[in-house]
Amino acid sequence: MRSILTALQEGRLFELPEAGKDRALEFLARVLDANPDIVVGTDAVEEIKQREQQCNTGIGLGVGVPHVRTKREDGELFCAIGWSPQGIDYGAPDGEHVHLVFMYYIPGAQKNVYLKEISSLVKAIKATGGIEPIAHAGSLFIVRNLLLDWVSEVSGDSGPEAVARMIKLEAKQAQAPVAAVSGTPTTQLLVAPPSRAPARALTFKVLLAAPNPAVVLAQDGDWTAALEKEDSLPQRLAAGLPFAGAGRQVFVTVVTAYPGGRVLYEGVAIAAEK
Repeated sequence: MRSILTALQEGRLFELPEAGKDRALEFLARVLDANPDIVVGTDAVEEIKQREQQCNTGIGLGVGVPHVRTKREDGELFCAIGWSPQGIDYGAPDGEHVHLVFMYYIPGAQKNVYLKEISSLVKAIKATGGIEPIAHAGSLFIVRNLLLDWVSEVSGDSGPEAVARMIKLEAKQAQAPVAAVSGTPTTQLLVAPPSRAPARALTFKVLLAAPNPAVVLAQDGDWTAALEKEDSLPQRLAAGLPFAGAGRQVFVTVVTAYPGGRVLYEGVAIAAEK
């Protein structure tokens, strides 16, 4: 399950929009489009739609595994993961709603690796009690840790399993109580990792609280500043449709309304390939 672990490490776990199967698949396919190894000219959205028409990719157990295959031999198996707390009417053979969608880009040389990963995924789900804990998880943070448990379950005592344990340890340390200073009560903080090179797929949050300007939270400081300067940002977010913002394609996945007219938007912004 190396590609699942890599997806978790690189932030490719997303909460899916509450708009049905087609919108969920389109959203994740846009993340696949951001893979620098994808064959030039590949339309991941169209490829996923065509394959889904040919054969439903629900494997039961609350999981779907849509994928794009390519004749190109080189490249790594690439995965993007979507979580649906409400469940998606996926048309799966067992009739159950899907709560996790693992979408893959599969180079020719990685076909056997992909099949082995799906086999390991099924074993992990069954060994850890099924999809229910993830279906009822309260946040992406919890889902991430449960998925790391799946990786650990089937990976043995070394290799990816060791990395999974390291990630979980770092996450726990990031939430550890901060030492009190001058009698100040301790506070639990979730510290975001430092930003490195600008990511192709970037998660973000935008808080709107009129008449104050929009507040954008993301790991790319330049993009954050540029998006905050766009005058039409509130209107485009409210429309609920993908749009171009500060050089990225912006997809809103979660909208939460709060008292006082405050609205929090969450989603992913994908950079165009250079």
